[in-house]
Amino acid sequence: MALRLAWAAIVLAAWVPCHAAEVKVYEGTRRILTGPLKLKGPSPQQRPEEFKPIGYPAVFIENEFFRCTVLPTVGGRLYEVYNKASKSQVFFVNPYLETHADDFEGGHPWNLGGVEVNFPYFHHGNTYNDRWTWAPVRRPDGAAGVAMGFTSRPSMQRAVFRVLLRPGVARVDLEYLFENQNPYSWGLAAWIDTMHPRTMDTEFILPSPWVAQHGHNASRTDLLPWPVRNGIDLSWLRNIPPGGDLSEFAFMPRLRFHGCYEHASDRGAVRIFNPATLKAAKLWSQAPPHTPEQWYQHFEIWTATAAVMEDPEWQPELSSYAASDSWFQAWGIGGYVHANEDLALNLERRPDGAIRVGVCGTRRVPDCVASLTVGQETIRRAPFDLDPARPWRVEIPAPAGDARLSILAPDGACLAEHELRTGEQPQEQWAMPKKARWQGGVNNAYYEEIYSPLWRRRGHFLDGAINRYKSLLKENPAAAELKLDLARASLKDEQVRIGYAYPKPGPEADADAAKRREADLASAIDLLLDVVKAEPENGTAHLYFGLALERQGKAADAVAEYRAALSSRVPSLGAGLFLARGIQKESPREALAAARRTAEAYPQSLLAKQMLMVALTNAGRGGEAATVGKKLAEVDPANAVTASLLEEALRRDGQRREARAAEAEVRRLVAQDAESQKRLAEDLEWLKGGRP
Repeated sequence: MALRLAWAAIVLAAWVPCHAAEVKVYEGTRRILTGPLKLKGPSPQQRPEEFKPIGYPAVFIENEFFRCTVLPTVGGRLYEVYNKASKSQVFFVNPYLETHADDFEGGHPWNLGGVEVNFPYFHHGNTYNDRWTWAPVRRPDGAAGVAMGFTSRPSMQRAVFRVLLRPGVARVDLEYLFENQNPYSWGLAAWIDTMHPRTMDTEFILPSPWVAQHGHNASRTDLLPWPVRNGIDLSWLRNIPPGGDLSEFAFMPRLRFHGCYEHASDRGAVRIFNPATLKAAKLWSQAPPHTPEQWYQHFEIWTATAAVMEDPEWQPELSSYAASDSWFQAWGIGGYVHANEDLALNLERRPDGAIRVGVCGTRRVPDCVASLTVGQETIRRAPFDLDPARPWRVEIPAPAGDARLSILAPDGACLAEHELRTGEQPQEQWAMPKKARWQGGVNNAYYEEIYSPLWRRRGHFLDGAINRYKSLLKENPAAAELKLDLARASLKDEQVRIGYAYPKPGPEADADAAKRREADLASAIDLLLDVVKAEPENGTAHLYFGLALERQGKAADAVAEYRAALSSRVPSLGAGLFLARGIQKESPREALAAARRTAEAYPQSLLAKQMLMVALTNAGRGGEAATVGKKLAEVDPANAVTASLLEEALRRDGQRREARAAEAEVRRLVAQDAESQKRLAEDLEWLKGGRP
């Protein structure tokens, strides 16, 4: 089977209806049956008396084709995408919401439905207790929707999730930004989960020749064929062998779509993505039979930023990672074999030899043509209107042989093309490395450093990495790089070690956590003293040394180390952020220079830009600070810290009307949940030189 993507986006732009209605964004309430989470207990369907309707703040995004429901206070979730034409949901929507007061016990909202973004904690890392702030988004091209943001503490990683609709387009576009606000690298394993209704007529559309099974792809090197395995086509839910789940990690270096189709209802979901940024896909479903009382009334389609999903990547210090994908509903076409952001098409040979053709578009383009060629002969050129509200479907008598379907725009440009070949086709080859990169030596310690904090589980600290680095240092006690690694792991452990995250939280856990934090800092300082004595021009060592000293309350000593980090032969430019916050009151000019240097060195860092705003405002350059803030608000509009700093900059610059508007936005953002005002005050205090 061969596949060629066309430049459909350019062509279709010419046929966007000029009368397409503006996208509406409005607030409201979504009532959901809510009750207690009972791990390993009976499903909600078996205890409906325990669930009562509760209204949750919701934001609705609506155009002529779709109505989306976003729940910022329930884990920052896209809950519903309703297709007005087919009168059905694109995703699975669970009427039951299970809650738990404990973040860790309630850390698996795996059955509410819709789309969940898991960052920094992957694999169902969000909880119902995460309350994301949100802001409306409206762009010059007419796209509009919601941007939600959430900063996870104490890991200090921030996620921004945008949900957008466009005028006249039956497709929801999703954008993600994952920011590491730390002065050292952290693990990046952002997983995005979508949930879909499952029936015995569900087909999984996962165009990948090879898969690795769940829980093994990071440590094993074997791949399995997909979808036919041992003579069984596993792409149909009814074919999953009883007694085991289907859990497959796909490797798709080229193809840009996957999804599902429920043939009894004749509709399915299509995901369009860029494999350069969202590099992998996972499919999970329970085996049949499917019964109403089962806990899982859905199956899941995942994507992730790492090609091998359970082998996380490093995210550099003070950096962000952007990605995007789109979803739409294919319906009324009997399934699909190819899709792009503008259409899904079906092309299949029927038992009687006829060829079934179906096309479902995401926008209206009248006077298109479907051209079907068998061999070298064009056997049918059928005119039709591409219309999201009216899928087009036809069966065409055809001779045997390879078939090619081309979808042509009114001017003859090719919108999409797909080939249906006869006979057995060679399978694309893709080989895993013979040995997982992290299995031994320092890579094993790196893996422990990345992996453990990415689990939202009790007791997941940095012990494993610390112990591995210590073992390596015993073998090579003079290795400065290993000392830096161990110091970094100790600083991270000090950062995330809180008694509440212990297996048995309480006073004893709090006391042990305090003791361990003190020991972490002492160990880091001893190691870093050795490094800076041996390598006085090591900027990273000076930065880490400054961080450890500041956390011990030795602010003046920390400032000296930050200056040394910036002036080293190989400077660590992230130190400028910490130097700026430490000296801004007594040396505003030097603070501004340091903050500017860091912001220029880390242009993706939202935190560095916020520090630059503070330094500019302190230096009497409110207008420049406001310019930085306005650009920053475009990237992360739901950030109350940016809005507050922008209000102060505008007020200092004499722009009173705009300052009042920014102040009103701050009030709106912090009013969204009870903790927002406290978090805003803490963040502003830190940026302005307060507590470390």
